[in-house]
Amino acid sequence: MYKTEAGKITVAAENLDVKATLECGQLFRFEKNDDFYTVKSGGNVCKVYATGEYVTIETAAVDFFVNFFNLDRDVNRTKRELSRFPELRLALESCGALRILRQPLFETIISFIISANNNIPRIKSILNRLCAQFGDVFPSPEQLAETSVRQLDAIGCGYRSQYILTTSKMCAETDILNRLYAARTPDAAKLLMGLTGVGQKVADCVLLFSLGRLDVFPVDTWILKTQRQGSETEMQLRTRLMDRYGGNAGYAQQVLYYYNAILKEKP
Repeated sequence: MYKTEAGKITVAAENLDVKATLECGQLFRFEKNDDFYTVKSGGNVCKVYATGEYVTIETAAVDFFVNFFNLDRDVNRTKRELSRFPELRLALESCGALRILRQPLFETIISFIISANNNIPRIKSILNRLCAQFGDVFPSPEQLAETSVRQLDAIGCGYRSQYILTTSKMCAETDILNRLYAARTPDAAKLLMGLTGVGQKVADCVLLFSLGRLDVFPVDTWILKTQRQGSETEMQLRTRLMDRYGGNAGYAQQVLYYYNAILKEKP
């Protein structure tokens, strides 16, 4: 599915749709250039570009980005399994080999706390300013716990500043991050929602985009707008679609979001 060598990963284009993967709302630390993307995670960076039948990922952190792009997972098998649902077929055909990323846990928690009631350009700007304070590296829980509300306000976090500070301190002072890796999905969701600023949707995003729990189904405005039946609540919709798509629910959510919020919204 992929080949690694010094400073480079080569992936067949049929196994990685770069645009769909990076622009489907699961990642904020990336920039789109004329013919390539720059992706940052933790203190690592890569350049990603497609050339015909292949995608090339240039980076000094090859092992990190093999894991980050989840390259050992067969997404085409997942798509085949989901294609039995007629309501997903057009979205599945439209999004190519969209991959669910494996992002660093603490970075994902803070990123999605910042994402609440926010838009993607502003989220990206806040995260860029935050990382700039630490040498263009995402800070550790201990580093972020030592900042102040005033510093976080200054980079645009607003009411989320206190959430970020309190959650960083909890992650720095307890073993919650290790417990999250080991916990079953329902227990991990409860642990996450015990953090300040983390509700069901943020918890689901962290479970999906960091911990690889594909049995969750985050519900955002677009999902509610396009998938709601009658007067369903967000939780009723979430439960119904998790039951319907089972262990591939998170992948179904991403292709539905990308198709409805990104592809169909283009002029």
